[in-house]
Parts: sequence; C-alpha cells; structure tokens
Amino acid sequence: MNQEQALEFLRSNNGVHRTRDILNAGIAPKTLYRLRDRGHIYSLSRGLYRINEESTDAHSSYVELAHKIPKAVFCLISALHFHEIGTQLPYDHWISLPQGVKEAKLDEYDIQYIHPNKELYQLEIEEHNISGATIKVYSPTKTVVDCFKHRNKVGIDVALEALREAIQLKKTSRKELIELATKCRMRNVMMPYIESL
Repeated sequence: MNQEQALEFLRSNNGVHRTRDILNAGIAPKTLYRLRDRGHIYSLSRGLYRINEESTDAHSSYVELAHKIPKAVFCLISALHFHEIGTQLPYDHWISLPQGVKEAKLDEYDIQYIHPNKELYQLEIEEHNISGATIKVYSPTKTVVDCFKHRNKVGIDVALEALREAIQLKKTSRKELIELATKCRMRNVMMPYIESL
C-alpha cells in the first residue's frame, strides 16, 4: 500500500485507528512511522492514531492548478515535495508545459514554468488521484534528472540532495537514473555524482 492509499484508509472511521487495524489493513510499519514523523498522523495515546487533516490538505493547490491548467505536470521542487524527497518547500509551484503551450497567468499562485520539448515533456508522467481529481507529476527518477538539468534554476545543492535521498528512500535506483539521464542527455553531468554515492 503506497502513501496515498494509506492516507485514504486513515481518513475512514473518523480518522482514528488502532495500530493493529492499521497494520492489518496492509500499511507497513515503516509507512506508518514515516506518516507520523512527517506530521500526517499523530498519536492520541499508546497504539491509537488520528489523521492530521491539515496535512492531508497539503495537495489541495496541486488539485486546483491541475484543474486550471490541464496540461500541467508538476516538476522540480513541486515534484520533490509531492514525492517527499528532500527538505525543499515549494514557495512557487513548478509546472512543466510542452513547448508552444501558453502559460496561464493566475494571480493567486506564484508559478515557475519550464517548457521542455514534446519528447522530454511526455517522459515518466505519473497520474495520482487526490480527492477525486487526477494530477500529473513526474516520477521521482525524472524529477531528480530534471533537477540536474535545471540546476541553474533550483541550485546544485537541491539536485544533490534529491539524488541522495531518492536513492536512500528507494524511490529510484542508480540504474534507472543512468538510463533516464542518458535519454535526457544528462549522463555526463550526473555520472560523477551517481558514482560517488
């Protein structure tokens, strides 16, 4: 059971569950403790957890932007935040649109756009269902490669942290990163960093 499915289960029963019921539902202990450590749930008492509804609303802006910008794919810092990789907080929303697609001007959001060619835009898009809406986010592997590709925008320190943590959390592998870096013409840039891990 992935984190989104775990949160969906934890919202049931008024958001209160015993540890035994959580584990019996197929949520791994590691996932349970990660949800707790990241503030998605908190302990009411020994063996009893409640979901933190404020935390589950963290993706509401993704849903709203996906509705307003149908071709939007969340990338870079927004994708890192979505996949819970690294420590960066997305003060701006980072959105990928294919070349030639007009940028939406939305006063209520600070948006940073990137415009890859059609082939790179379409690589590794994941669709996630949140509150009944579908949002598109690049995979962890594509997000790490993009951070190196756009290191002048996000900073090399962000790219390095993303690389280290994505591998540490097993969200991607060296092999997947090398394959995608090759497709995105980033192999020469990334290989020394991948080999140093």
